[in-house]
Amino acid sequence: MRAPLILRQRRYTIFDGLALSFRCAPLAAFFYGFFDLASAALVPVTTLAAARFIDAGIRSYELGSAAPELYRWLAILVALTAFGWLRNAMRNIADLRLVLALRARYRTALTEKRTRLQYRHVEDARTWDLVKRVAANPEGGRLKASYFHLVDLLAFAVKIAGLLAILAGAVWWAPLPVVAVSALALILGVRGGARLYEAEREVAHLDRRCDYLSEVLLGREAAAERTVFGFTAFATRMWSDAFEKAFTRRMRTRVRWYLNAYAGSVTNLVIWVFIMVVLLAPLRAGLVTVGLFIALSQAFTRLDIVWGFMDTVNGLSADAEFFRDLTGFMALEETPSADAVTAPAGAVGPEDAPCARPLPRLESIELVDVVFRYPGSDRPVFDGLCMRIEAGTHYALVGANGSGKTTLTRLLTGLYPPDSGAILINGRDIGEYSIDELRSIYAIVYQDFARYGVSVQDNVLLGMPQRSRDGTDELVRDAMEKVGLGALAGELPHGLDTPLGRYVPHGVDISGGQWQRIAMARSLVRPAPLRILDEPAASLDPVAESELYARFDALASGATTLLITHRLGAVKMADTIFVLDCGRVAESGIHADLMRAGGLYSRMYEGQRYWYEA
Repeated sequence: MRAPLILRQRRYTIFDGLALSFRCAPLAAFFYGFFDLASAALVPVTTLAAARFIDAGIRSYELGSAAPELYRWLAILVALTAFGWLRNAMRNIADLRLVLALRARYRTALTEKRTRLQYRHVEDARTWDLVKRVAANPEGGRLKASYFHLVDLLAFAVKIAGLLAILAGAVWWAPLPVVAVSALALILGVRGGARLYEAEREVAHLDRRCDYLSEVLLGREAAAERTVFGFTAFATRMWSDAFEKAFTRRMRTRVRWYLNAYAGSVTNLVIWVFIMVVLLAPLRAGLVTVGLFIALSQAFTRLDIVWGFMDTVNGLSADAEFFRDLTGFMALEETPSADAVTAPAGAVGPEDAPCARPLPRLESIELVDVVFRYPGSDRPVFDGLCMRIEAGTHYALVGANGSGKTTLTRLLTGLYPPDSGAILINGRDIGEYSIDELRSIYAIVYQDFARYGVSVQDNVLLGMPQRSRDGTDELVRDAMEKVGLGALAGELPHGLDTPLGRYVPHGVDISGGQWQRIAMARSLVRPAPLRILDEPAASLDPVAESELYARFDALASGATTLLITHRLGAVKMADTIFVLDCGRVAESGIHADLMRAGGLYSRMYEGQRYWYEA
């Protein structure tokens, strides 16, 4: 596979449609442009040849026999027509080759850029609207269209220049009205293209809502609840509302464009009739032959000055807006690593990172007066948060829903920077560490873990920094044994090589609790000094949860651990419990001390006591 394009952070213009197309597929781009421009250059040649052929036909009629040049001009017209057929075939081939090259190189470059985006952009709706516009149909969308529009514009200029030169030979001032109409079409096209693309910007969030609701209505994920609760009609109304709003905005802009185009077409028709009337006098005076008069009439009839030219300019204007978006997309900040930081999905860690520089050891992590708000929000999640984690200690972080427990992991792992305050790792600010160094610290099981449609073994080994199947079977079995899945491999038809997932070919689905244990096993195979378990029992029943907590010592063996939960059955064994409330640590200590204090932790635990005490 050919290497992806190198797209740099710079200002992009419509001329990059030409440059990037040639970088992706130089031969295909060349032949597309060559045959289009050659065909354009042959339009005035064809017009003159048709004029000569008609004149030769008239002389043949007058002579009563074929004029000597009749067949010569006929042969030239046949050759020009054949070239037109060849041009269409070569253009289609070049178009296909260009599409394939853009798919291989340009789409890949956009995808790689998306995987490198800083995590805060992943959760930003405006960024996703921008991505949707830039990355929509990369191989057949704006980039390719911008090159075609540039070629079409140059081809139109060549055609109109040749025909106007012929027309000026008969009446020197006759081209002036045509130039005026072309200028009008240029102005209308530029304005219309900008309006059309701006409309697409405005409805991007509605398109995203329609896509989501379409998945709810048609996808398998919500099929069971959709059937049981019968909310199809309700979801359909929401989809229709979003669709109608987007459709109305687009239609209003498109209708305005069509009205301008029709007005320009009427003007163009009037001027064309005027030119033909003007040519009648030179025709009677013998300055213009009958053949040239007819050929020019046909040529200007086929030359779509308003619709064709205006549509091309309209496209170029929209293309210019697209390249503004591409410039903005490429300017989005990336993670300072070759590998991307992606949304939480199982264990955090690159697929491979042979050049990662792990810390020699983890001594401490300290948060000092940390203040943090999510982008676009005025409410602080943390407001002066202070806490310290020491190596070799087991911690628990508890608090009500929405208190910021999962947000803390995003700050610790560098997915978000704090607004103020400091996060110190071994006494150094977190910003001084590379993303690979941060990855080497953590092995995390998130509450919203991912379910990967690959084999059991691959699901677990996704957590390893360097994947190698050699000698990993025992490692995988040991991790699965620790999380209570020791018998699962023997129950599956192909053991550890069994694909997991209901929609994977030959896949076997497992329960939600088993999926969560797979995610935990994925974190165990990762040699990280700090293990973070974010709601590890969220998908488990009380009995399975108790079994899991009984294995906690084995899971935490040899590592610093941070257990994040609002279910307090396991936190009693933690060395230190942090209680979050109102953006700060409200209480901290061991279970017994916190219970004696009678504060927030005590009230929370008493509210759950019956879950764990029979």
